[in-house]
Parts: sequence; structure tokens; C-alpha cells
Amino acid sequence: MPKIKPVNVGLIGAGRIGSFHGETVARRLVDAELVAIADPAPGAAGKLAENLGVDAAYTDVAELLAHPGLDAVIIATPARFHTNVLVKAAEAGKAIFCEKPMALTLEDADRAIAAARSAGVPLQVGFNRRWDQAFAEGRAAIDAGKIGAPQLIRSLTRDPGPFGADPDRIPLWTIFYETLIHDFDTLLWLNVGARPVEVFAMADALVRPDAKENGFLDTAVVNIRFDNGSVAVAEANFSALYGYDIRGEVFGSGGMVTMGDVRRSSMTLFDKDGVSNDTWRRDTDHFVHGYTAQLASFVNSVRTGELRDAPSGVDARNALAIALACIESVSKKQSVVLR
Repeated sequence: MPKIKPVNVGLIGAGRIGSFHGETVARRLVDAELVAIADPAPGAAGKLAENLGVDAAYTDVAELLAHPGLDAVIIATPARFHTNVLVKAAEAGKAIFCEKPMALTLEDADRAIAAARSAGVPLQVGFNRRWDQAFAEGRAAIDAGKIGAPQLIRSLTRDPGPFGADPDRIPLWTIFYETLIHDFDTLLWLNVGARPVEVFAMADALVRPDAKENGFLDTAVVNIRFDNGSVAVAEANFSALYGYDIRGEVFGSGGMVTMGDVRRSSMTLFDKDGVSNDTWRRDTDHFVHGYTAQLASFVNSVRTGELRDAPSGVDARNALAIALACIESVSKKQSVVLR
């Protein structure tokens, strides 16, 4: 049997999640090869390239896009740079995997979608929960009609504590743009065919109340009403001391499906201190399968030229529309009607 020619992938952004994605391509995917890394920070791309056995490292994105034989790119830069880098990659004819959020405004989201369409290249966005086994099985149960019509939907993200980041270094509205954006995509994905029509959001700085005067928010609850009559709740907090807690739930007219578990496994310890479970502490541990599966799906899309069963630029825009409505709702202290 002839060997499959690997898809040549370039990584743009050598930070925490970029490094993990680079490791996935280099060490976990059999039909892809990481051939180049770019990061403007001096030495960042070179250090990661050395660790992963990659020959080419650049500080200029344009140089990476001109790398010989490059088929696709993974964009893992800070969120504010996503759209411009994405457009450059599309104009260079490269297939694109972009970390969430794809854009910070609807205008930029439209610009990104248009660039990919004009270039005829696949554009996939990094909503990895769709590939988690529990969430995927939950969606399959919904598709099979096992819970009837969705009525109440819930998704939550509680990042592991204690919270130790500098609030001044976290961009404004991060809790909506980068944290709850996952939950918004999840709610849209689980509520098949439904359109959000109204959003009401509340947010505060309960973990770091001292930072609130500078606009920092670390806790939020969002209510969403859909055109099929269902109601959804999304919530987030930056400091769950017990672990990394990601869960979803859909209650319907004929039953309910729940997804996610903060426990690392079903192993439970019974000892002199009582009963206990180890919990997830990092997203790259909890979702290692999901992170890997989404890139495997992307590589397949590059090979076939068609994005199938994966979050697209339009999906990213739909989630962003909810995030922007949340920002408006919090700012005005009122519900926002989506049109």
C-alpha cells in the first residue's frame, strides 16, 4: 500500500496552546508534518522548533507563509491578531486552523470568512469540545431524538484555581471573548438549528474584586433565549479551587443528557480522610483527545479540500455574536435582542 503524503503544517504562535498544537502535529498525527514555526518574540520559535525537531523557525509570518511546500497553518497568536494573520494565510493559499476567537468584531469575522472563501481554502476554528467523547456522544443522543425537543440547556467553564494571573495583563472582556466563547459554540451546537434571539448577561470580579475598577471581570452568567423556545444558561469563573470543571446539559421533552466531569477518572479513593477523586487541572490534560481529534479532522480537510463536521468561520461568527451581545448587555445592564 503506498504511503500517504503528509500534510505540511506551519505553526504561527509559540505560546502555551500553540506549543501544544505543535506537539500534537509533530508527535501525535501520523499523516501531518510540522515543517515551520513563526513567532515574533525573539527565540520563541527557535526554542520550540528545537524541542520538536523542526528545521525552520521564523519571526516573520510572511516568511513562514513562503516556506516551500507549506500546505496549511495553525494560528495560535493572541486573539487580537487572529483576523489579520488569517487573511494573510488565506491570501497565500494556505488551509487555516485558527484558535478561538477567530475575530473580535463581526466586521473582522466577515473579513476572515470572505478571505477564506475567496481563496477556496478550508477554515476551521478551535472549538475542541465538539471532539470530546462525552460531548460528542451527547450530541449524537440529541440527533437520535432520545431526549425529545430541547427545552433547557446549560454549559459552564470554571478554570482551575487558585487564580494567579495579573488582571492588568488580561484584555478587557476576556471572559466573553475567550472563555465563554467555548460555551456559546457548545450551546449553539447542541441546540441544532436554533437561532439565539435574546441575551442577558451579568458579570463581576468576585475572584479579584480589587481589579474591578479597571474593567476586569472573572465571573459571569449568561441567559440566552432561542427561536425554538428553549432557554440556555452559560456560566464561567476563573478560579475553581477543586479543578478544571467543564460540563454541559440538555434537558428535553423526552429526557436529559449530561456531559463532562471534573474527575480525572472513575477511580475513587477511600481512606482515613474520607472519599476522594483526583480532578483535572489543565485543559491540555482534560481535552488531549479533543485537541488531537480536531487537528486530525483539520488535516483531513486539507487533504480533501472540504471542511466536514467541524466548526467553520460561520460557526465562529455565530458564537462571537453572542459574546458581543453579552458585552453590550453587561454595559447597559439590560437584555439585548439579536437580529
